[in-house]
Amino acid sequence: MKVPQKLSVRVAALILVIAVVLVMAPRPGGRAYALEIKARAAVLMDYESGRIIFSQNPDVQLPPASVTKLMTMLLIAESIDSGRAKWDDLIRTSKNAAGMGGSQVYLREGEEMTLAEMTKAIAMVSANDASTAVAEYLYGSVELFIQKMNQRAQELGLKNTNFQNEHGLPDPKHYSSAHDLALIARELIRHPKILEWTSTWISYLRDGEFFLRNTNDLIQSYRGADGLKTGHTEEAGYCLCATAEVEGLRFISVIMGAETNQVRVDESTKLLNYGFRNFARAAVASQGEKLGTIRVRRGNPQDVPVGTSTDYAVLVERGKERFIETKLLPEEQIKLPLKRGQQIGTLIVMSGKEEVGRTAVVALQDVKQANFVVRFFRWLGDVVRGWFGRGAKGE
Repeated sequence: MKVPQKLSVRVAALILVIAVVLVMAPRPGGRAYALEIKARAAVLMDYESGRIIFSQNPDVQLPPASVTKLMTMLLIAESIDSGRAKWDDLIRTSKNAAGMGGSQVYLREGEEMTLAEMTKAIAMVSANDASTAVAEYLYGSVELFIQKMNQRAQELGLKNTNFQNEHGLPDPKHYSSAHDLALIARELIRHPKILEWTSTWISYLRDGEFFLRNTNDLIQSYRGADGLKTGHTEEAGYCLCATAEVEGLRFISVIMGAETNQVRVDESTKLLNYGFRNFARAAVASQGEKLGTIRVRRGNPQDVPVGTSTDYAVLVERGKERFIETKLLPEEQIKLPLKRGQQIGTLIVMSGKEEVGRTAVVALQDVKQANFVVRFFRWLGDVVRGWFGRGAKGE
């Protein structure tokens, strides 16, 4: 039986339309667009807000290889902040650390380097031996360091991550996800000393005798790129967590399971280009600027001026910066008296029907509790307004 030619054409056209719709379908965390990433998983995150604007298999548990060292470096940086360690602390290499395979700086048993030197080796060339030496130094044993890695993962709200080692060498119980790695990266970027090393292309150890070349080729090819961490094993494929800042706007991209180094660089470039070319930062409020008032029934004054405690901006699609709208949402319970700077509500920012941000608003002045006489006349005024209001509605 022959199919009529006109019917065949219509069926072909219908198939084409369906294919286009599927390609342009909105993805979780982003708008509709045709963007395919050649990797097992990928994420693009706005650093400032943590908002995901592109995702591809973001929560799939995959081997992260040496991108694991994002957490290793985060624990190092936080140990500096807490006073547990100092950058000029000398670390003696154990037999265990010296025997690590994979990427390394060939530490010898008993060799000493400062914590800063070992961290530079981790950040630039993904040194497994330095990672182990630092883990042992900071917490007394690799096992305790790994416990801390997993504890910190829980604190950051990571739902698809489990660490079995400090370096990322293959282990069936060692995994993470593109989304989780972006969250670790966002926390790590708060430590500028780490970015100094992750953005350095060439450096040296051992008084200039040992050459270091950064494994992250993106910092050479992409404007504003200053990190963050590569990873590769046969099991994991080629991975890269990258970050770049241009004119105050910073994005974090994650590629997991690419086929080659060039593919992970190209796909990271594609993600970052998408972010910088399609989104912009829109200023919403300046610190201390009056945004409106929130009514506090028993307060004196009753209508309390509110604003943000810091400058606040949101990420929106380019061209829509001037079309954002805001609304104030009071706290359910506001206890008096209020101190200037105390949170009493939330500012919600909308772009069309999409919520693009929210932040706390605070009282811009002290607020006392109104006395009985003031509260009585307010009550009386409400009664009178209510009475005349009902009358007007009846006409």
